[in-house]
Amino acid sequence: MSFGALAFLNPWLLAGLATLPLIYWLLKTVPPRPKQVEFPATRILVGLENEEKTPAKTPWWLLLIRLLAAALVILALAEPVLNPTRDRALTGTGPVVLVIDNGWAAASGWTRRTGLAEQVIADAQRQNRPVIVAETAPETKSRTLKLEAPSDARATLAALQPRPYAPDRKATLAALTETLATTKAAGPSILWLTDGIDHKEEAAAFASGLETAASGGTFAVVEESSGEEPLGLTAGVGPDGKLIATVLRTGGSSRAGRIDAFSARGQRLGETPFTLSAGATAAEVTFDLPLELRNQVTRLEIASEHSAGAVSLLDGRSQWQRVGMISGESQEQSQPLLAPLYYLEKAVQPYAEIIRPKDHNLAQGIDTVLKQKASVLMLADIGTLSGDVKERVKSWVEKGGVLVRFAGPRLESGGDDLLPVALRVGGRTLGGALSWSSPQPLADFDNTSLFTGIPVPKDVTVSRQVLADPAQLTPSVKVWARLADGTPLVTATTLGAGQVVLFHVTANSDWSNLPISGLFVDMLRRITALGSLAPVGANEDTAADKAATSETAAASPDAFAPVQTLDGFGILRPPPPTAEGIPAEKLATVEASLVHPPGYYGAQGSPRALNVLGPKATLAPLPARPTGASRMLYESQPSTPLAPALLTGSLALIFADIIAVLALLGALGWIASWLKPRARTAAGALLVALVSGALLTPNIAKAQTPAGSPSTRPENIADMPGGTTAQKATENVTLGYVLTGDPGADATSKAGLSGLSRILAVRTAVEPGEPIAVDIVKDEIAFFPVLYWPVIEGAKPLPQPTLAKIDAYMKQGGMIIFDTRDFGTGMPSGSTMEGRNGMALKRLVGALDVPRLEPVPEDHVLTKSFYLLRSFPGRWEGGQLWVEASDEGDGESRKARRADGVTSIMITSNDFASAWALDSSGRPLYPVVPGGESQREMSLRTGINIVMHALTGNYKADQVHVPALLERLGQ
Repeated sequence: MSFGALAFLNPWLLAGLATLPLIYWLLKTVPPRPKQVEFPATRILVGLENEEKTPAKTPWWLLLIRLLAAALVILALAEPVLNPTRDRALTGTGPVVLVIDNGWAAASGWTRRTGLAEQVIADAQRQNRPVIVAETAPETKSRTLKLEAPSDARATLAALQPRPYAPDRKATLAALTETLATTKAAGPSILWLTDGIDHKEEAAAFASGLETAASGGTFAVVEESSGEEPLGLTAGVGPDGKLIATVLRTGGSSRAGRIDAFSARGQRLGETPFTLSAGATAAEVTFDLPLELRNQVTRLEIASEHSAGAVSLLDGRSQWQRVGMISGESQEQSQPLLAPLYYLEKAVQPYAEIIRPKDHNLAQGIDTVLKQKASVLMLADIGTLSGDVKERVKSWVEKGGVLVRFAGPRLESGGDDLLPVALRVGGRTLGGALSWSSPQPLADFDNTSLFTGIPVPKDVTVSRQVLADPAQLTPSVKVWARLADGTPLVTATTLGAGQVVLFHVTANSDWSNLPISGLFVDMLRRITALGSLAPVGANEDTAADKAATSETAAASPDAFAPVQTLDGFGILRPPPPTAEGIPAEKLATVEASLVHPPGYYGAQGSPRALNVLGPKATLAPLPARPTGASRMLYESQPSTPLAPALLTGSLALIFADIIAVLALLGALGWIASWLKPRARTAAGALLVALVSGALLTPNIAKAQTPAGSPSTRPENIADMPGGTTAQKATENVTLGYVLTGDPGADATSKAGLSGLSRILAVRTAVEPGEPIAVDIVKDEIAFFPVLYWPVIEGAKPLPQPTLAKIDAYMKQGGMIIFDTRDFGTGMPSGSTMEGRNGMALKRLVGALDVPRLEPVPEDHVLTKSFYLLRSFPGRWEGGQLWVEASDEGDGESRKARRADGVTSIMITSNDFASAWALDSSGRPLYPVVPGGESQREMSLRTGINIVMHALTGNYKADQVHVPALLERLGQ
């Protein structure tokens, strides 16, 4: 008996609910137990009136608790079951038949399938019913189904695995029908655990057949919910050489994921996300990888979708090579449609990157091709390679290159020895000594040819060719194409790890119409696939493997034996015993199956890939299920017995009844009085624990005090954390001064830069922050546009890391002002430094890459960056200001070497900082000689010009400012 999602296994016990009124009447009429009190003394009873009392009754809420407990017990005995979908599907007494799709599409949800199948077998065991487990993709050609006990069926289920090919449902239906007829099993319960795909359009007939087989029983179809549909993957090469992957499904809600690209060694070389919109059945993505990495990709896989159909294997046909092309014809540009390279480019361009040197010099052209790591070199009508060029090409081929040569008038003289076979002098033409009466067609390619499997059009003919010397056609020479009379048309030979290939006709249509046919494209594609982008100098093992690969590829056996195959989960493994070789003529059309599982076939070095899904594959959804079939979902809630929960609820109500009775008798008060002192003790212990924990907890608020708070704010950059330094130095334009270790000099530097910053804020748009002291060895200096560095007499040489840091700072646009403050004792001259502190400056920065210095020229940007200046005084006047010398030009065209024309270094002896130094009231701290306050004003203007020059570069050197400057000069 069932009601929607609820069913009762013993519905007749629900009749017990009719006894609830009787229970109610009994509980209502039977009074509760009388309350016991101590009998008082007799004298207390004197004077009491004997009045009639009404007996006490059970409270209504207590009656309700007891009735609910009784009702829950009755419902539990009826064994209710929630979500009885599977139970309805298993009604009957016949065998339980599990038809399981275990093809590639079932692998991603295999855990859900086996979990549901185990639950069905457990239900069958409780109902004492036999089980048949029928897989639709068996691992052997023979198909045997049998009626088993549930315990044996569980072992059969455990042995099932997803297979890497589509299921054969038609054969499964025939085997199941035969088994049911043989065992004479009536009224079976059949569950079809589908993979959601209509393979080979057999699903409708299969479902109809299962419904017929379930005559007298039940039939249910188990499907995936929306968003859990299996995904498939196909991959190929786009017109621009990029890998293109297409994700396939039958439909469903929106879904996103990722496709990974792996090398043969399992290294992940790239990844690309994909998105399937609601209802979409395909999504195409492109891998944008460098050519060298892209050619290493051998496997594309949908992440987290572990199935053979979610894997696309790649072989040499998908590689995109670099192909160099050189022609010996001189007038190609004037007649492009007649030029050999025109046809070669059109044929190779769809699947290779072409290198075509612009230099007509053969040696330089080949050098260009080899330097760009081309894997294939095509030479059109180049008769002879000699000398160093020949040796370089030969060495390149021996290391894995593929040399493809095309005939022409120059090769009719015999050519050189860098050919697969010696040629006879002269050629074969219509009307010649070795002539044809009519153009010769091509013969079909045999099984030993690289081109085997390519159909040969009957309209492709040859009217002229160069002839191979028949005496030189040794076994080492492979003939990949012949004319109808047996004359070799394409020959090849192995040279080291590479190949030398010769087309005995021209690369244009002069001797044959082959270059203007689609056959030409297919032939060149297979030849190009022999190339390798391995760099020159690859190890010998790789070269040997390459040679074996080329040899085997050229041999092209009658059948391609399996090398490695995919299992159902998409993992490459050794081929199973059932795997067979693929005949060469069927390689292009074969589909993955039991005897030809997906994987690699052919030679170990150059296998061919067979995938579950072909380039044009689509996934079709299942058709509508038969009218008599019920529908289930893999993730449907399992059937849940409610009896345990009901019994637990009844027991809880009984305990509630006991507590209520105790409360009515007053027993709870005694229990509370017994617990009260113990509760106080527990509360006290808890309070002590909390207080102790608080005392032992570190002061978090103190630990989180900001480093920049007034109580802990550092006075110089050396005390600042990195983040605080960067923030403070970059909030405004901030000037820095280098600490010298001399307190007096450092204080003067700070006061000088502070005074200059105040003047800048008043007179310009620059609003500098407070200057920051810099430890040149420890601190980062990249934050400061200008560093002021007073040089003291006892300065010590700087360590090499510091010098490297200073050099990088100056080369990246920073400016350092070295102030020796020693006017009158000598100054730098050119690249030398003299004077009292000049030697100290040499000790400091003598190892720096200091540019050539010169006194500030009259037209230097520094003379007009803000004020018009002719001199640059400080506390002293007369000392020269040296700047980075310009490299070229005169007048306004002169410019410094560095970025934006900013000089990276200035050297002075005029003691700028002392002239700039002001106290808190704006009064000067040091006297200025000999010019007094007018000299101080010019010194401040010098400082302003230096800062503006550092901030604006050569902006004021533009010609647009010349009229305004001339007008001011005139005033």
